Order: sequence, then C-alpha cells, then structure tokens
Amino acid sequence: MSVERPHIPRREVTGAWSLLLGYATLLTGMVWDGQWHGDVGPDDFWTAPHLLLYAGTGIIGLTCLIVVLQSTWARGAPTSTPSVTVLRTFRAPWPFLVGGLGASGNLLYAGSDLWWHEVYGFDIAAGTTPSHFGLGLSIQVEIFAMIMAFAVLRRTRAERWGLALAVGLATLGSTSAFGMVSEMIFEWLPGVAPRVLGLSAAAALILSLVIGLTRSWHWPAATGLTFVLVQGGLSLFAPAATRWYAEAIGQPMRDYAANMPQALIGFPVTYPLVALLAGAMTAWAVRRAVRPVRIAMAAGALAGTNTALFYGGLGILEMNLPITLITATALGAATGWLGWQCAVLLRRFNERGLSAPQAVAA
Repeated sequence: MSVERPHIPRREVTGAWSLLLGYATLLTGMVWDGQWHGDVGPDDFWTAPHLLLYAGTGIIGLTCLIVVLQSTWARGAPTSTPSVTVLRTFRAPWPFLVGGLGASGNLLYAGSDLWWHEVYGFDIAAGTTPSHFGLGLSIQVEIFAMIMAFAVLRRTRAERWGLALAVGLATLGSTSAFGMVSEMIFEWLPGVAPRVLGLSAAAALILSLVIGLTRSWHWPAATGLTFVLVQGGLSLFAPAATRWYAEAIGQPMRDYAANMPQALIGFPVTYPLVALLAGAMTAWAVRRAVRPVRIAMAAGALAGTNTALFYGGLGILEMNLPITLITATALGAATGWLGWQCAVLLRRFNERGLSAPQAVAA
C-alpha cells in the first residue's frame, strides 16, 4: 500500500540545509579554536576561530528566525511539522524553535565568555569555566535542532544523505558538551575516565538515533562515511589554519606544539567501523524479524566498547581499563535504548501530518 508523503514547506527544507551549513561553520570554528589553544594559546573574543564559530551560530539563529516568521505569515498553509505558538503570535516549528533557543543561548554565553576572559585571562582550559559549560550545552541544543530538522524530512535520497551528514557532524561536535557533563556526573567513580563515558554515551545516542530513524542498514553505514569526511577534513584544516593565522598576527607557536590534529583524538577514529557493524546488525535484524530496539542497544554497547578500547590503547587518559570498559559498554547499551526512544518520537513528526491509517502504514 502506497503511503502519501507528508507535506513539508519549502521554507523548512531550505531551513534544514541552512542549519546544516551553520553548524558545519560552527564546528569548523570550534575545532580550529581547540587546535589554537593547544598549539598557540592566548586568544581573545575576536580571534578568527571565535568569529567563525559565532558566524555559524549567527547562520543558525537567523535561519530559525526567518522560518518562524515565514511560518507565522503562512499560518493557514498545511504542514506535517508539529509547531507551537509562542507569545500567542508566532508559529514556530519545533526544530527551528529549538535551534533558535540554542543560538540565543550560544550568543548569550559568548558575552559572558568575553567578560570571563577579560577578568581571569585567556589561556585557560575550555571546560573549567561556567561560560564554556554554557556554550557547550547551547551548541548541543543546536545539534539537536539540526537532527530534528532532517528527521522531519527523509523523503528523498538527498534528504537522507543530509541526515547522514548531520549525524556525522553531530558525532564529532557532541564531544564538548558530553565531555563536560560526564566530568560532573562520573568524576566520583573510581578507576573510570569520565570523558570516555561521555563520548561513549554520545556515540551510542547518535548511532541508535539514526538506526531508529531510518530502520535500514544503509544509513548507519553512511554516517560512518560522513564522519570520515568530517574528521579528515577538519584534521587537515585546523593545524594548517592555526600555523597560518599565528604567522599572520605575529603569535609564536608553543615550544611543545606537536602539530598533531586534535580532531583525530577528540573522538575515536575507529567509530566508522562501529557504524558499519551497526548497519550489518540492522540488516540481520530486519531479515530475522528481531526487535529493532535490541539492535539499537547492541549498537550502543558496541560504541561504548569501541570508545573505551580506543582511549585505553592511546594511553592519554588515566583509567582502569577493565572497569572503564565494562562501565562504558553498559552505559552505551542504556543510551542506545534512549536513542531508540528519541527516534520513535521524531518519526512521529511525519505521522502528525497523516491520517490514522496512513500513519500506521508508515
């Protein structure tokens, strides 16, 4: 039985791709800024990496504002995207309301970050200040908005590739927020590296989310490919841009600067293998009629195991590997279940615009 595709206004399709562009710009600036702090050090609010980061936030914020205004003016037009009325006036599709809140928070914490640096200095660790913690959470909200926008689409192959690229960007971009939150939650656990647990949760959540959204083996594997392109491109760009910019403004490189791309150790480079295995597990589950939520949990556990083994092999984090491995695997399975539940909610975004029989068939 053929299923009628839900109507999605052009403004939301264009808006989803604009969110993707904005976050790609933001992530490039964020990775460049991390490379700069490692290889050079001192900065201020107006350095090029910061400006690139906030330019990406600006693109996201303006996109969300424009889509909300256009949706308000076209109030009578049919759409399948759930919306909410803000201030009894503005009709805001949920992905763009969430993205607007994330961008607003990002810019708000940018001002507090400027004040913090002026008071306490620039050359400090990113995760140790309230302003950086707020920035990390705001960026994570922008990530969720980008994923939500493409979760509504998925009608064409191009839109599904857009989802795969959004997931590839989100996988690498989630390291900041998940890393800082894990330091707060898991610091008390003996022998466990909190950052490993945070990145395990990020990998498991995003991988199980794409399994739940697409329910096909192709797209988990495709997210592994997009991750390779994102991590590889940023690993080439950030060190070269750092050297060029340091020379341009007369800043010396640190004596101990290894010129190693930090993007390569910011998230396990072995993640694409996990994504490929998750795709194979999904294909097997479809043929054997296995409950797909179990595959999401298994993929999450695999992501946790991979993260623990990767950082345990590098030896750059202090940890008891067996304890960290067991904890990361269990946390990955639990987060995989959570990712599946989130995917179920996001799939309903499309079903809202269908009649009851069509929604069941979808």
